[in-house]
Amino acid sequence: MKFIEFGANLARKRAKAQLSAYELSLRIGKDPSYIHKVESGKINVSLKAILEICEVLEIEPIELFKSE
Repeated sequence: MKFIEFGANLARKRAKAQLSAYELSLRIGKDPSYIHKVESGKINVSLKAILEICEVLEIEPIELFKSE
């Protein structure tokens, strides 16, 4: 899986949860531009960040790795 695919999955799940990228980044304690960078495939995401994102979005980590 490429970073851009992971980012697209995150964007879909975040939109479904009706959260802005800004709000999600604040909830996980990251810089406001962090989620935009992840969703555009510009940065790698740590396991810790993935778990924090999933907790906020109330999803399982595997949902971010599934190809759609």
